[in-house]
Amino acid sequence: MRKKQIIRVLLCTSMLIMAGCGNSSKPVETSSGGEQAEEETSASSGEKRVVTIWYDGTEEESVKRLEPEFEALHPDIDLQFEIVPYSDLSTKEMVACQSSVGPDVMWQSYAWTNSFAKMGLLASYSSYLEQSDAIDLENDFDPVALELGTVDGEIYGLPWSMEAMCLVYNKDMFREAGLDPEDPPTNWEELIECAKALTVDKDGDKTVDQYGYGLVGNLTGNTWFRFVPELWSAGGEVASEDLTAGSLNSPEAIETMTHYAGLLTEHHVAPEGSVNNGAAEVRTLFNNKNVAMYVDGQAAVKNIQKDAPDIDVGVALWPGKNGPLDAGLGGYYIATPKNAANPDDAWIFIEYFLSKEVQEYFPIAFPANLKARETDRFDDEISQVFAEQITHTRNFQPLADTPGAQQIILDAVQSCLTGMSTPEEAMIEANEALNQILQ
Repeated sequence: MRKKQIIRVLLCTSMLIMAGCGNSSKPVETSSGGEQAEEETSASSGEKRVVTIWYDGTEEESVKRLEPEFEALHPDIDLQFEIVPYSDLSTKEMVACQSSVGPDVMWQSYAWTNSFAKMGLLASYSSYLEQSDAIDLENDFDPVALELGTVDGEIYGLPWSMEAMCLVYNKDMFREAGLDPEDPPTNWEELIECAKALTVDKDGDKTVDQYGYGLVGNLTGNTWFRFVPELWSAGGEVASEDLTAGSLNSPEAIETMTHYAGLLTEHHVAPEGSVNNGAAEVRTLFNNKNVAMYVDGQAAVKNIQKDAPDIDVGVALWPGKNGPLDAGLGGYYIATPKNAANPDDAWIFIEYFLSKEVQEYFPIAFPANLKARETDRFDDEISQVFAEQITHTRNFQPLADTPGAQQIILDAVQSCLTGMSTPEEAMIEANEALNQILQ
């Protein structure tokens, strides 16, 4: 056990070093006098001040609209959006926040910002908010979305999107299997029954062509957002209420892993390569009609409708152990590294970005700005299901090292999917690893 933990630390350290070497952002001048001189030189020469924004490449069409509209209002500022794939985003942001190289603004999953703030890596927005006439957190923003961005009374992350994942399914496949597409599964037992009916050898070659369920077994954030809500539905939690001890060795956690991994190892309703599949891979399988059901978010469904318009997509509340479960509240915060080169101009952008006018069109999912959510683009049937699921959500525990906990969950899932461990063995080992980072 000790040896495996040392290896994991060494691997993570190597990843951080490589991520830092791959960063292409312009180095930040650390001397305050140097920064002032540089700003004065830029102003006198007519050069634009650069605000660098890291994002995961989604919302591309909205970015194309936002950038010129903002720069028309602020011709002295040059927005530079840089894509960092979601799978690399937390690691590269961690490296950037601990060095003198990085963005002025970065997107962060709800699961990360609290940990980054507790590590002292983020700039506080509280002083800016005290002087801002443009942002009214008390009246304009969903209070639940604000929780994980606040640490010890200081606000380090501001929410701009809110999302809760639902069960996504192919209605035509339901009809072909003799299932009612308007009566999707509501609990684990019904999910397994439906998945078995939807797992089919279509051409009679004794090889399954269509699986009932698309199981996510790769990427830390993807797996975390799917495994932990299942754990909640079984009555479990990741850690104790005071966050001092892990709870992953509980009967509820072992039961959850038995169900989650068992979709592949026991019931055989998920693809054999599930250990390699993140959300994007499962979505591709769904688009290609290789899987009939899986769990995903609002933005993903929009992309399915665009990329595979022939699929009759159904969306339902996420089935948990005994009924619809509480999904983990997802979405993005906007945050600024403590070492950002241009925090004041970054704030000018943030005020614009979080405005009702921008938020009405920018997030594919629901905006955290409640006034922006009143737009009629959410009046369709699928959006209404996602809206209902948001009423069945909760925040993940504010662990001191959420990325570390996410890796531990992923390790346990992959160990079970590959048959290296039983669910009980995997969760006992996971809890030991979690206790190390909690303590």
